[in-house]
Amino acid sequence: MKSVLFFLTALPLLAAIDGTVVNKTTGQPQPGVTVSLTKLGQNGMEPAGSAKSGADGKFSIEAPAGSVHLLQATYQGVAYNMQLQPNAPTTGLQVQVFDALPKLSAIDMSQHMILVESDGKELVVNETVIFQNDSQTTWYDPKAGTLHFTAPPEAGKDVKARVIAPGGMPVERDPKPMGGKGEYAVDFPVKPGETRFDISYKMPIKEPMVLSGRILHDPGPVRLIVPKGITVEGDGLASLGNEPRSGAAIFDVKGNTYAVKISGAGTLRSSEPEPQASGTAPEATAQEEDGPRIQQIMPPGYEREWKWALGLILAILALSFAAQYMKSAPADSSGGKPKA
Repeated sequence: MKSVLFFLTALPLLAAIDGTVVNKTTGQPQPGVTVSLTKLGQNGMEPAGSAKSGADGKFSIEAPAGSVHLLQATYQGVAYNMQLQPNAPTTGLQVQVFDALPKLSAIDMSQHMILVESDGKELVVNETVIFQNDSQTTWYDPKAGTLHFTAPPEAGKDVKARVIAPGGMPVERDPKPMGGKGEYAVDFPVKPGETRFDISYKMPIKEPMVLSGRILHDPGPVRLIVPKGITVEGDGLASLGNEPRSGAAIFDVKGNTYAVKISGAGTLRSSEPEPQASGTAPEATAQEEDGPRIQQIMPPGYEREWKWALGLILAILALSFAAQYMKSAPADSSGGKPKA
């Protein structure tokens, strides 16, 4: 009897994880969707079970209790994730999916930022493109991809990409060459909400150093950002001023092609002011206390676009972090991690 009790207590505690898959495009429960469960174990993410939603969209999976779990519903080739924390409710969940189409008119390219940095030996370019999908449909075109961009031939095989889905974590993607002329495509679904694409490449410095490219996405604001120490010139560049804290110069890129002559060296991180010796934060200037510091880069006549202003300064700093991440992150060889 004791051995039986020991066996029972040694079994892992199981909890039912159940809910309904709801198609937010139609507003109806979605049958036939595969729902997979992964748990965070000692060896990383491990499969913990799967089920298919029934005619009423409902599913149920038995899983070990007390672990961090990730639910992933795959519908029309697109994965939709839902994270479950320990001690959080695991019943009556609603997993949302959307119909997927290869073309959508409701997609806006809300921002395209190009950060150029140099140590005097290499030119490092980090681009961020942000798509806003205000529809209830996912834009997904596995053949043609969603983001199209160009990179100079000198970048060679150093062109990298990562994507952040709405509410998701960074996922690396290999850009696909598209028929020459330095064109690439990234195959990643643009779900409802904001999706961010980060592109990174580098090339050796030569004289004269000219960065050329074409804008292949729909029209929208394109900004060139260069840190202190770097000067740029070229047709179609309109100065928006300098970010006060770092001194980074910001330009509006007009037209769908650009050729920018670059000289000097500098990085955005090195442009940041040093912290005070006492460890206290520097006092805000009168200009900084008036509102978002980035408002000073607006030329006369511009309205205060608070959302854009705050988003841009955060994106500038995030781009610099992305540069370090893209240059140092090891290649993903897991092969079995959940998709975005």
